[in-house]
Amino acid sequence: MHIQLIPEKGNFFNSRVQILVVCFLILSLSIFLYLQNNLIVISHIEYASDKLPPAFDECKILQISDLHNKQFGKNQARLIKKISSIAPDIIVITGDLVDSRHTEISKAMGLINRIAGLAPVYYTPGNHEARNNIYEKIEPLLIASGTHVLFNRYENFERANQRIGICGLADPNFLFSQNYEQQLHENLNELAAESKAQFNILLAHDPALHKIYDRPEFALVLSGHAHGGQFRIPFRRGLYAPGQGLFPKYTSGLHQLTHTSMVISRGLGNSAFPLRLFNLPELVVVTLKSS
Repeated sequence: MHIQLIPEKGNFFNSRVQILVVCFLILSLSIFLYLQNNLIVISHIEYASDKLPPAFDECKILQISDLHNKQFGKNQARLIKKISSIAPDIIVITGDLVDSRHTEISKAMGLINRIAGLAPVYYTPGNHEARNNIYEKIEPLLIASGTHVLFNRYENFERANQRIGICGLADPNFLFSQNYEQQLHENLNELAAESKAQFNILLAHDPALHKIYDRPEFALVLSGHAHGGQFRIPFRRGLYAPGQGLFPKYTSGLHQLTHTSMVISRGLGNSAFPLRLFNLPELVVVTLKSS
């Protein structure tokens, strides 16, 4: 006897609907996660100081941080388009252009070579450049591009015969001393002594060291490193940052310290953990105001 099993039409229809729903949810989640990690936002911050020379009123500083070799379109096209739309007066890069897990530097240099003509570029290295001899590889290429490499160095930026100082503090991962805090203090003492400007900006990668940066010689500190806490609780703070642990305080935005102010970029790329959540890649624009 031959028996043919015919599925009930209702069950067959329900199965197809369930499969379509699952596929739709997977597709929606994939699109959501892609956008969360590839949709670049521009955050605008105004910073006013009576120390700022009048010639620098409305000066726009674009901060780029923590690229980690991430690619935003072919030859960084989407990122370049965003940067060009800002028309910055100064571009500063606060470390981790590259990622120590992948030592190739072509994506980072592809960005640098294309923005070098847009505005003066100032760079200080982060903790990832300190590993695997990456800094030794990338430093000569940065210098050749015209980038001002500030490895415990100070330079003036001039405008209409007035000037501000831009200082770069190398990340403590470059230090071999166990008492790295004392060494950082000494490096900052040297930078402060060299500075002849009334208004100084400090580029320093790790915001967890804010107590060391908090000095009257530096009006403004620009940092990154924390990746915005990686996962952000909507309308609240980030989940985790190295050196700060769970629910860190210093992951993004403008913070007023005792003697100085600190701006923290959420950065553009990822490192050990490959995903962001409620934490879009970020470019920060600081507009200086002479009060």
